[in-house]
Amino acid sequence: MERIWNTSPTLHTKQTAGVDSTGSCAPASVALQDPELQQIRLRYRLATPTFATLCTISKAPDRGQVLQKACLATELRSFPLRRGEKGLFREVNDHLPIPYPIKENLSEPWHKAFLLVQLRLQCIPWPNKLAVEARHQLYGERKRMDSIIETALRCIVDILGSRRDGRGVGVALDVLRSVMAGVWEGSDNELLQIEGIGPQRKERLIEANVKTVKELTRLDFWHIERLLSRNPPFGQQMLHKLAGFPLLTLQVELVQNSSRPQVEPVLDHGCGLRPPSRAAWIARMTLNYENKAPPSWGKNTPWTTVMIEGDDGRLMYFWRGSVKRLTGGKELITSLDPKKREELKVTFACEGIVGTIVRMTHQV
Repeated sequence: MERIWNTSPTLHTKQTAGVDSTGSCAPASVALQDPELQQIRLRYRLATPTFATLCTISKAPDRGQVLQKACLATELRSFPLRRGEKGLFREVNDHLPIPYPIKENLSEPWHKAFLLVQLRLQCIPWPNKLAVEARHQLYGERKRMDSIIETALRCIVDILGSRRDGRGVGVALDVLRSVMAGVWEGSDNELLQIEGIGPQRKERLIEANVKTVKELTRLDFWHIERLLSRNPPFGQQMLHKLAGFPLLTLQVELVQNSSRPQVEPVLDHGCGLRPPSRAAWIARMTLNYENKAPPSWGKNTPWTTVMIEGDDGRLMYFWRGSVKRLTGGKELITSLDPKKREELKVTFACEGIVGTIVRMTHQV
């Protein structure tokens, strides 16, 4: 479903949902009474305790905080940390290079989910600490746990969006993209998204200074075969797969809208919002892709997001839509009220594919 947020003046006139007048998170019971948050809860059909927990996420969280909050979903309590699994997760937590180890005793269901998803995103083989039957059972649970975590992350994106927390939305989208792709955004494991590329082939490509999927798409078929020591038609088959990887393009133009009537300033409600400028601007964005045909990755049609963030981290505009809507160029036009000489950051990316981000900055 296409979704648009725009911080027009009418949105500035009420206290931001889930944030009190000091910029801190309001109590979950207060936040749940907000109509916009009620719509978000119904959209994702999460348990009320889960949604109340997600609403307590702080302003401008980091990746670890976003992922941990998603793993606190009540729905994940149906996957308890079994006694036979504790050795595996202690090994993961204490000895493997995960970015967010747990500092407390491992016993809760969220510990299991939090460590398991990090193990997957780091592309680390499982330690040999489980019996074969227990390993198969955990593999089966992981898919269902990932589905719950993805839903919780989407919900967090919308909660932060309702607060106009642009920095938080960007981080939550980064975590969602990573979980869906199975590798962290910005890591050296991006090439592992490609079917047929494993750890050894990835290392050979990195040694040849080919570190991203985009860089691999620019190679000739014979060059790919030479780097990976494969015979034809391996290179042609690989390029056929890569033809569906989204190569997004973004054009942004800011034009001053001198004809817009002046508006009365409103108070800052504590989440980075400022009184709207008397000199409004119009942003014209053109979203497209370089691919010869509409991109398709993993047998699915990707979805994309574009957001405009102010230099203080406030969300000024957000759009979500299918890549199919970009065919021929998708034009988005919105009015903005930036501060004088403010630098605006525009980010365009696929929702579930790492390595597709396009960023631009414009100073007003």
